[in-house]
Amino acid sequence: MRNTSSESADALADGPLAAQLLSPETFPRFVDDCIALIGDEIRKKGMTLRTAFKVTQKVKPDITERTVRELSPDFVHALEPCYAKYRAEGGEDLRAHLIAHEDEVADAMLIAADRRAERIHNRTIHSAYGRVRGRARREISEAMPQIASVIARHAE
Repeated sequence: MRNTSSESADALADGPLAAQLLSPETFPRFVDDCIALIGDEIRKKGMTLRTAFKVTQKVKPDITERTVRELSPDFVHALEPCYAKYRAEGGEDLRAHLIAHEDEVADAMLIAADRRAERIHNRTIHSAYGRVRGRARREISEAMPQIASVIARHAE
């Protein structure tokens, strides 16, 4: 298991989904599962992306964990309206609900990512985000069953 520190998560744990996923008990396992999901998704991609990811990991071994820890609160909070809708509809199967509302989930995640990107002052990172942003919706859609599984595993 990764570092159990979740200061940024604790500061934002105010909605029912955030209270579950960002709690000190759950957050480290949630982060581990997100990191595994990213690794699985990268392995499905082309040689260029896999190589770039591998090089990045060698240069900054903690980049994936750090990024997941920093962005998770933004993504989780963006998903609160979708989670509220799920609960209002009876809350039977969160994974199925997230998959059925894939567009809403993808939009929420992209809005959160875009907001974060607006605050990036590093031109290289900002430029890299701009280059991949156009493909982001498709990537989220392709990974939605796995994303939904990770979220559902750690929420009610």
